[in-house]
Amino acid sequence: MIIVEFRLDHPILRKALNQVPEMEITWERSDATDDRRVRILVWAEGGDFEAFESAVSEDPTAEDLSQVVEIEDRRLYQTELVGEGLSTSIYPLVVEEGGVIQNLTASHEGWEFRATFPDRASFVRFHGFCREHGIGFDLTKLYNEQESFDEPGYELTKRQRETLVGAIDCGYFEIPRDCSLAEFGEYLGVSETATSERLRRAVKTLIVQTVYPSTSES
Repeated sequence: MIIVEFRLDHPILRKALNQVPEMEITWERSDATDDRRVRILVWAEGGDFEAFESAVSEDPTAEDLSQVVEIEDRRLYQTELVGEGLSTSIYPLVVEEGGVIQNLTASHEGWEFRATFPDRASFVRFHGFCREHGIGFDLTKLYNEQESFDEPGYELTKRQRETLVGAIDCGYFEIPRDCSLAEFGEYLGVSETATSERLRRAVKTLIVQTVYPSTSES
């Protein structure tokens, strides 16, 4: 078994995410039906929901977007892939090759994957599909399941890691602070509200993946 981390410049929801660049979505589930239709469930957070919904209605890769539930500052959406979104969907191929998607997030910068494949041959076939369909592919890490990370990930998304590192770099965590939340937002290039939400999610994820589990077990 191998574990692979990679980024795809995938057409699915690309137009919508480009129109609402502060939005980040996290894949929850895909369902492929017998008539080759694919529905996906994604969590959306960090951006204007109404603007995102409007943008998806004009995105040629998805249709019939509907809100399933809203929890705090996140919304779970269901949508059906159509057109290029359906023809380039990688989920059926991942399942066919015996792969498992462990983590998948997307923003206007692309789709970031962490997945397992039975062996390198199955991953090579997956990579070939991406190449044949003109899907930009950037491999980040590939290693055997028994191997350890060179550095811990703590289940943080790339955007969350960048937020935490940026907070250190600009002195947001210093006592007293070297920069305000608004100044930190300017450093990241997003609004003050989006900065606050992004930072809280990153800190919560880090706590849950480190301190909180050990506290619960003691």
